[in-house]
Amino acid sequence: MDDIQRAYFEEAEVARFRWTTSAPGFAETEDELLAPIASRLESPLLEVGCGEGNNLVRFSETLSCTGVDLFPKKLAFASHELPSCRFVTADGSSLPFATGAFASIFVRDLLHHVPDPRKILAEVSRVLRPGGCLWLLEPNGRNPLIWLQTRIVPAEAGARGFSPDAVLSFFEDLPFTSPEVALRQPLPLRRAVLHYEKGMPGLGRSRIARRFVALSERVIGSLLPRSRWTYIQISARRTSL
Repeated sequence: MDDIQRAYFEEAEVARFRWTTSAPGFAETEDELLAPIASRLESPLLEVGCGEGNNLVRFSETLSCTGVDLFPKKLAFASHELPSCRFVTADGSSLPFATGAFASIFVRDLLHHVPDPRKILAEVSRVLRPGGCLWLLEPNGRNPLIWLQTRIVPAEAGARGFSPDAVLSFFEDLPFTSPEVALRQPLPLRRAVLHYEKGMPGLGRSRIARRFVALSERVIGSLLPRSRWTYIQISARRTSL
């Protein structure tokens, strides 16, 4: 991991955690994104690149969860917020778990930050039990909001080349069934308008403002081709050893 990535991710982002998990007007967009995945996960679950535990807040309500991240400060915060989960400091390309240890694995917004995504997926395939399912969420570089983010935030530049075909190419010759692809959230304006640092999160406390932004999101998003939707979601099952 280069210095730009390390400097951007090393500290625990408490404000972002609160924004994604409880901010009015925005937290529900995360609920909408993750609920279909959460309903199909099985215990025990591993999240690789869990950060402060933003996703595990949703998953740990019903599942036995373990989170892995490279940065200890993030995991210290996550451990405090989610005492029912287990957290381990480790590199995603060298996981300290037994072969076939997990029934489900979730990876979000990680692959576009690493130099070799295939190393991550190869290690994921090792610790995922046969028949277990990997769920992957990555940004679509063709989406207007993602494109803008990659220009504003240097640490996000790796997402520029990400498309469904690009992410699927990382699975070649790895022991997974044919991955299933879905494109999610056409144009989530709430991520920009209600952003905890660069937007106006206070608008989320107004019911009228929330409805207006959500309506604008739906109308503008309906005009965007599916190939340019925000998130690339991929699910794939581990084949037999």
